[in-house]
Amino acid sequence: MATIAAMGERIGGSLQVALPEDALGGADAPVEAAATPSSQIPPSEFDIGRRRFTFAALIAIALTAVPFVWILWVLWGPVNPGRPSVYQDNFYDLQARAMFHGHLSLANGALGIEGFVHDGRTYTYFGLFPSIIRMPVLLVTSSLDGRLTPTYMLLAWLLTGLFTSLLLWRVRFLVRGEAAMGRLEASAFGILIATIMGGTIWMLLASTPFVFNEDIAWSICLTVGSIFALLGVIERPTWGRVISSGVLILCANLDRATTGWACALGAGLVAVWFLMGFGGHANRRWFLPVLGAGLVPLVVGCAVNYSKFGVWFGVSNLDQVWTHVNAYRRKFLAANHNAEEGTIFVPTNIVAYFRPDGLRFTSVFPFVTLPGSPPSALGGVLFDRLYRTASLPASSPLLVLLSIWGFVTAFRPHSIGSVAKARLLLLAAGSAGAALLLWGYISPRYLGDFVPFLVLASAIAVADIFRRLEGRRRSVRTGVITAIALLALFSIIANIGIAIVPSEEWDTSQVLSFVEAQKTISDFTGHPLAANVVRGNALPPWGAAGQLYVIGNCNGMYISNGEKYYTVPSEQFTRTTWMTVELGHAFQHTFHMTVKSRESGGTESVSLIEAGAYTVKMRVTQTTNPHLVAVAFGVQEAGKLTNGYSFTVKAGSTHTVLVTSDPVKHELAVSLDGMLRFSRTTVQSEEPISVDPSTSRQGNQGSALLVTDATAGSPEPTLCESLIH
Repeated sequence: MATIAAMGERIGGSLQVALPEDALGGADAPVEAAATPSSQIPPSEFDIGRRRFTFAALIAIALTAVPFVWILWVLWGPVNPGRPSVYQDNFYDLQARAMFHGHLSLANGALGIEGFVHDGRTYTYFGLFPSIIRMPVLLVTSSLDGRLTPTYMLLAWLLTGLFTSLLLWRVRFLVRGEAAMGRLEASAFGILIATIMGGTIWMLLASTPFVFNEDIAWSICLTVGSIFALLGVIERPTWGRVISSGVLILCANLDRATTGWACALGAGLVAVWFLMGFGGHANRRWFLPVLGAGLVPLVVGCAVNYSKFGVWFGVSNLDQVWTHVNAYRRKFLAANHNAEEGTIFVPTNIVAYFRPDGLRFTSVFPFVTLPGSPPSALGGVLFDRLYRTASLPASSPLLVLLSIWGFVTAFRPHSIGSVAKARLLLLAAGSAGAALLLWGYISPRYLGDFVPFLVLASAIAVADIFRRLEGRRRSVRTGVITAIALLALFSIIANIGIAIVPSEEWDTSQVLSFVEAQKTISDFTGHPLAANVVRGNALPPWGAAGQLYVIGNCNGMYISNGEKYYTVPSEQFTRTTWMTVELGHAFQHTFHMTVKSRESGGTESVSLIEAGAYTVKMRVTQTTNPHLVAVAFGVQEAGKLTNGYSFTVKAGSTHTVLVTSDPVKHELAVSLDGMLRFSRTTVQSEEPISVDPSTSRQGNQGSALLVTDATAGSPEPTLCESLIH
């Protein structure tokens, strides 16, 4: 079985210096030993320790893969390895297809509010790397467009596990050399890997597989890989290691600017380290190659940025479509000299990301999760956006405590072993998180910028802790690893809890399944969920995360995601804070629809419901294919009909149509077999919903439609009723 060290060898990060010469049959070994079959050479204590480390790493990754994959592929819904996001998840695919045609610009309007329009062309600010790695798939099929993000996020997670394991092994050698690794130390490193893979923001990233989170996922992966490669260059420079470092740093710069620049900074610091002779007089010649490994990727990244936006660094926020459609965004930029970064944001960011109480504990499942509301800006400073965000000390206490220990260990006078070689990379990795503090936008996913620093510093700490425990009583060592394990378990539980609660990207089926799980667990723990239920006739603009609100006699039940939308008037109007759990028959009607083809062709339409001034209509059109019929849903208001996109269904097939007219969320929506096909925001108040009496009818001769009102026989909002009675 290949060991972690062997894998490092194959990617240009050889750890062979960690092996004793006689174990490899080196130059000083007796000639007779070279002729001895390898199967008869007893393994050294170092080799045994390396195997222990490998097994511990594999077990840690395998165990944390269970919740990660469930969150990524399932998350209160059916198993779906291509689970789509409600919001944009095709930006990288669109950019890749544009690159196939030799340019980076996309079709105007293709990116919606996320697009940047420069010189009349639309660009995405997301990097090229995730688009490049999609190209082999997109070359052979278009059926996976917009569905690849979960797969590539899983790949990024697995590669992070590999790079993390390699980095931890390399750091351990810097601190302890060839000292044998015992079972408890191997277990401690395994626990550390499990905490990194499951007790950090990775779980939250998996909960919403869209481009924003994939960007962070690859950022973590490539930065940890770059740190590992650069540490190998410091340890023993070779062309293979320098080139590997350059490739990883280039990929990082083509993904995310903050961490990409941090990797380039790391290479620059290492190059200066060689120039000043700290790596030995003979190694000064590596100054230019290592500098190139950092400088070339930085220049390439800047060149791509210039080709898109006409500037070498950053973007012009005034070019973004969102700036033109949102008045608050313009107000925010005007207050900050048209920039999204500045020192005025630092105090609020420090409090949000480093406060010790940045979690919420409740008696309701999942018991620990994000704070109930977004952070407040200090001093009246305007932020672009403030999302509910956990702090690092609260959500990842083990890594934070170990990182403090590791940082002090690396920078203390008369440092231990060769750990001083990691100082420059600690500073480089930390610069990504430091840059985040200047950002006028707080979101939990940005905690990913701190992860590479936590990985490196924590690795130093664990190696140093077990160096100090050498020779101590077993009870002392067992006590230490027990404390580490308990903090790790809390970190994993907290981050899973953060990931599995409703967010604005969930669909109604996910929300319903989540609240059902809450109810089931609540029934066994004394019914604490009942305290979260509020009844009324209208949704308030905001509610604390997890609060359930029931309209009328279960006409509608909603759960708050805790986010505030006062900066987006349309979202405040539609009460986006409140996510639909269940709707009663007063707000939702069910129809069974059968369509058939007829030779004469033509178009036929039927009215489904009326809600005040709005009439929801369904239209079917014969196609040239006798086996397919085109269907479209629309809304008629004041004699004007607005149709949604047309789609085809098989002739003779029967479908379930769900029509929602929710007056408290100002929403009209139509879904076919569970898939949303039409939605519209309305200005209606509490008008009653009525069904056109001609809707339920048997299809007559020549008719292509058979529609039946099945609302009376559709499921009642039983979950809501069980919570209020």
